[in-house]
Amino acid sequence: MENTEGDQSGMHDARIAVIGVGGTGCALLPLLVALPVHTITLIDGDTVERRNLSRQPLYGQRDVGKTKVLCARYRMGAVAPLGSQMEVVPQFIDANNCFELLKDHALVADCTDDLDARKLIASTCSELGIPLVSGAVHGMQIQVTTVDATVKGSGSNPAFFQGSPAEEQTGCDMRIVPAAVTTITASLMALRIEDLLRGGHGHAGMMDLLDIANGRWMRIMGPTGGEIMDSPTRPQRHV
Repeated sequence: MENTEGDQSGMHDARIAVIGVGGTGCALLPLLVALPVHTITLIDGDTVERRNLSRQPLYGQRDVGKTKVLCARYRMGAVAPLGSQMEVVPQFIDANNCFELLKDHALVADCTDDLDARKLIASTCSELGIPLVSGAVHGMQIQVTTVDATVKGSGSNPAFFQGSPAEEQTGCDMRIVPAAVTTITASLMALRIEDLLRGGHGHAGMMDLLDIANGRWMRIMGPTGGEIMDSPTRPQRHV
């Protein structure tokens, strides 16, 4: 998708890769096309399934069985700014293609729901020095993080959690996750992405943890995350 007419002033030359165009990716794309980004690359080898339509609003009944990235590009074509481009890669990310697919991008948005893929994406972005904004959903819980080796104090791969994940953390039946949860995840990711594009730190080195079911939101820092704050963060007692 390419629009070549009209004024392109204010458009950044930035290229953003969006990995995963499922629930979170569907919610993120409309927010990204509203940003001054020249090119968005969609990476996903999956096809549209009828059982997922309720939480993947970019797709309809006629899209079932079709490639997600192609359907998403078509839907976004009507709202994307003039001069923008949307490229598609109908492949799953893996160790054989990750480096080549990501290397020419200024920022990566990870919307995958596979823990092994997320680790691969994070390590590859660290190796390439590309800022990464990652959104993960598990049931009614959300994790959103930013890793940017170019921001002082954020670290290249802040270790929020040590050791191996528990078995229940390695998979999640996304069919039970409401669209509202993935929409919140995408909104938090979009805020971080926009801040990075404007030259900010995008809350690099910090993780937002949301427990939607119980109405709790907590921000935690990696080992060096506090160094990028304008002022120290002090715990406050909520009455």
